[in-house]
Amino acid sequence: MIQLEEKGNGLCVIKIIMQEVHTLDVPELKEKIQHAIVDKGIKKLVLDLSEVKIITSTGIGIFLNINQILKSQFKLASANEEIKKVLDLTKVTTVMKLYNSVDEAVKSFQ
Repeated sequence: MIQLEEKGNGLCVIKIIMQEVHTLDVPELKEKIQHAIVDKGIKKLVLDLSEVKIITSTGIGIFLNINQILKSQFKLASANEEIKKVLDLTKVTTVMKLYNSVDEAVKSFQ
């Protein structure tokens, strides 16, 4: 469901290993990400969306929740065109930045 890569200094990349983030998956996904934040002491997070093909509004709600938890030290990366469109339409990109690549998002924290 998720793959975690620590980058040091409280910065972490979490890759969502799911093609579809549907309403039924959201509670488990949210719990796994929140546990990772607490267990690893994550202060800054890049969420890699490269595997995600479909996301529901409930899934997008996770992003907003994580953004609040991390006090806006949260970036999205590697979304495909469909996901970008959904994030733009729902105005998520006005609250958090979406980067074309994980590397670009990680560099933005430096």
